[in-house]
Amino acid sequence: MAGLVPWNLDAMLLQFLNEDLGPFDLTTQGLGELKDRVVQAQIIAKEPGVMAGGPFALRIFKLLDREIQGTIHVAEGAHFLAGTVLLSLSGRAEAILEGERVALNLLARLSGIATRTRELVDLVADLPVRIADTRKTTPGLRLLEKYAVCCGGGTNHRMGLYDCVLIKDNHLALCGSVKEAIFRVRKAVPFTTKIVVECASLEAVAEACEAGADVILLDNMPLEDIRQAVKIVKKRAIVEASGGIGPHNVRLVAEQGVDIISTGYITHHAPWIDLSLRIG
Repeated sequence: MAGLVPWNLDAMLLQFLNEDLGPFDLTTQGLGELKDRVVQAQIIAKEPGVMAGGPFALRIFKLLDREIQGTIHVAEGAHFLAGTVLLSLSGRAEAILEGERVALNLLARLSGIATRTRELVDLVADLPVRIADTRKTTPGLRLLEKYAVCCGGGTNHRMGLYDCVLIKDNHLALCGSVKEAIFRVRKAVPFTTKIVVECASLEAVAEACEAGADVILLDNMPLEDIRQAVKIVKKRAIVEASGGIGPHNVRLVAEQGVDIISTGYITHHAPWIDLSLRIG
């Protein structure tokens, strides 16, 4: 596995199946005894991409019928071409037909995110910077979408509000200053928790550094200000750039010396990779 997998994965996948199946599959059950025929099936890519979610897709079918046999032909994070067989299945037609759409949807979505992530990662591959995701994810799918980012060669930002402090503009508006916000939060959270401060000005960058922020997040700063911010920080904290970053400017931002580039582009602008399942 390329990234973190939720402990309750089976429960999540069963919820996805329940949304589509309800109490029964009218069409497949209407076929009578034909539904019990053992068939061969393949999931085939109709366009190129980067693989993510193969084990989840296979698990969907096994949750419907433990006797289903499957082989994943493309490793997580590997490139594939149009026409590539991603997954082969053998088992009762009923289980394969019932799981088809859920498996394809999940595999298409996650592989799309991995593909988009790899696009940015490749653009800065020769520079000492990492591409990270954000919380701009699909409700209910965040952990799996962040897993897909890792398949694409990216890294995860915080998973939610619970695992990292990120002091943003509205928090600063409540506290009045960066220093006061850091002081208040540091007293309340475990000593193991990193504190990230979103900075929109060079003055805020300097204040956050002096107050002991672990990560300085440069929010929508122009390139010259990013360059100056890196000099101000002088390796005293991790420097992260964010805001409006995509393939058109990711390399320019990376060249300013930041450590992390976080962007919602790799999730909210990710394509769905076109896939199909064929029996026979």
